[in-house]
Amino acid sequence: LLINGATGIAVGMATSIPPHNLREVVDALLRLIDEPDTPLETLVRKHVRGPDFPTGCAILNTRDELVDIYSRGQGAIEMQGTWQVETEGRRTSIVIDSIPWALNKATLITDIADHVRSGKLPLVVDIRDESTEDIRIVLELKRDADPEAAMAYLFRRTALQSRFSVNLTALVPVPGTDVPVPRRLDLREMLRYFLDFRREVVERRLRHDLSQLEKRIHLLRGFVLIFDALDEAIRIIRASSGKPDAREALMERFGLDHEQAEAILETRLYKLAQMEIEAIRSELAEKEAAAAEIRAILSSEERLWGLVRSELAEVREAFGDRRRSRVTGPQELTEFDEEVYIVAEDSFVMVTREGWIKRQKSYTDLSTIRVREGDELGWVLPASTRESLVLFTDRGRAYTLRVADIPSTTGYGDAVQTRFDFADNERIVGAWTTDPRALPQASEETLANLPPDTAPPPWIVAVSRGGRTLRLPLEMFREPSTVNGRLYMRLESTRPEDAIVGAVACEGSEVVSLASRNGRCLLFPVDEVSVLSGAGKGVMAIKLDPKDTVIGFRLTTERMDGLEVETNRGRREVIRPNKFAVTKRGGKGRELIRLGYIAAVHPRTVELTFREGSAEEGADDEDAEHDLTAGGEGASGAPMPASEEDAPSQLPLVDDGEEER
Repeated sequence: LLINGATGIAVGMATSIPPHNLREVVDALLRLIDEPDTPLETLVRKHVRGPDFPTGCAILNTRDELVDIYSRGQGAIEMQGTWQVETEGRRTSIVIDSIPWALNKATLITDIADHVRSGKLPLVVDIRDESTEDIRIVLELKRDADPEAAMAYLFRRTALQSRFSVNLTALVPVPGTDVPVPRRLDLREMLRYFLDFRREVVERRLRHDLSQLEKRIHLLRGFVLIFDALDEAIRIIRASSGKPDAREALMERFGLDHEQAEAILETRLYKLAQMEIEAIRSELAEKEAAAAEIRAILSSEERLWGLVRSELAEVREAFGDRRRSRVTGPQELTEFDEEVYIVAEDSFVMVTREGWIKRQKSYTDLSTIRVREGDELGWVLPASTRESLVLFTDRGRAYTLRVADIPSTTGYGDAVQTRFDFADNERIVGAWTTDPRALPQASEETLANLPPDTAPPPWIVAVSRGGRTLRLPLEMFREPSTVNGRLYMRLESTRPEDAIVGAVACEGSEVVSLASRNGRCLLFPVDEVSVLSGAGKGVMAIKLDPKDTVIGFRLTTERMDGLEVETNRGRREVIRPNKFAVTKRGGKGRELIRLGYIAAVHPRTVELTFREGSAEEGADDEDAEHDLTAGGEGASGAPMPASEEDAPSQLPLVDDGEEER
């Protein structure tokens, strides 16, 4: 298991054992035979120095980390391909001469080529596979390019640096039963179990050999008895009436058993020559000496272990080879700043309600942007390719990716689920880029009145169905996230149906206009929501009745702008500051309708465009402005991004004529 490595999955358990160097493992076994109390740390530091992968590669773990992995029987081995620089004239190339274990070379080359073609790795101009029996991947560099910077990028963005998960789980024998059980072992236990196994194998082999020798000795002794009275034996055989009669006569006369008498009768005549007789006597002496030696070994534990030791040493000398994987410990490489090599390009990021993303350099009208049938645009956001896109979902998680990593296409783009691990039915409720030109800009007065230690704007305001809200700095979401995203808002456990209804960027002077399903509305200043430094449950935005939920909200800085809703009877209403008083958060709000309920929130595609220092939202899907650099003080908020299609799933419809409350 240790030398060849092994992987396997069973019900509720798995094993993942990396390959090791045969010479090192045998050295550790011999040390345990000579000194059974040798501690595990000594075995790791002096003998088994770590995994030894057939593909070579460097192991970046420290000695202490390796001791810990082998002590616990689990951990992660950090593998890194090795490389060297070759210079020929004015041309400089990187030669990758080993890769991590289990990494397909062709897959790696394709991955590197994709990064080069997409312009993410402009330091490399060509890639060639010159491998024969040994790995040799040649990366031709631009003139004056830094090889360490190129490798730092590859180690970070490709599988050229990866991990091997160690899980030393194996089936081990249990005294009193023939059924082994799975156990996670440390290195010393694995070696000890193998030594016990080898001792048992050697002992069984010796006992088998002894049994075969004793059978042969028994027959040879019968021959010797006959040879001492050969003439008499021949007369008995000639006087017999047949083989059974001859066998019985020989057994009676010479005290032979059935097997000995049978062997004598089967002997050919030429075996009766004097030389053959002497050969049998010599063989008998040799076999008796060999049997005596085996009995002596079996009766001595020390000699038995000595035989095990000598056989292991023979294997080491016959098949041992040099170590391929060097344990280098952590490597210091030039820090690679990807943004330095990303070509800065202004583009528009498109996100649909169903979670498809793409970017385009420009577009003429929203209606010209291709989306899949049944889907619709949710957000059209300007951003430089050096910025990030943050996607906020109804489960309270935020997912960040670089704009440069979004496919540039006029087609449908990519499903966001191919980039991130979304839960079933998890939906995007907010999308924003980190480009400051596309975000609301705070006034000097707002900045001057910020409480101490408060993160500066822009912020993200999120509201949940349960009526809670929070405000977080957008900057905390700038760096790309893992596939699992980042938690930004905790949902209420007492409300199984709780979800986030929207996440909108703000600068601090806006008014929050929100509505509930049962027809209540509330307006309050966004600065009443404290700025948090991390994920939380937030504070109460509106006090809801037990069966009521928030259906939508909007941020606005204009008295005429607001949240447009539609009742179940088809009447539309705009919740705006010039019609409804701006109060404090946490109240029950004002009754918007007496009969029925709010059936839908009418969203508008969040369409922003570059302008000097900020960006504005388009007025409508049909007449949205694409160049607002000369525009006035527009609304810096955005409509609640919930589609009309979503409303029926959130709000049960009632029959015409039925009145509520």
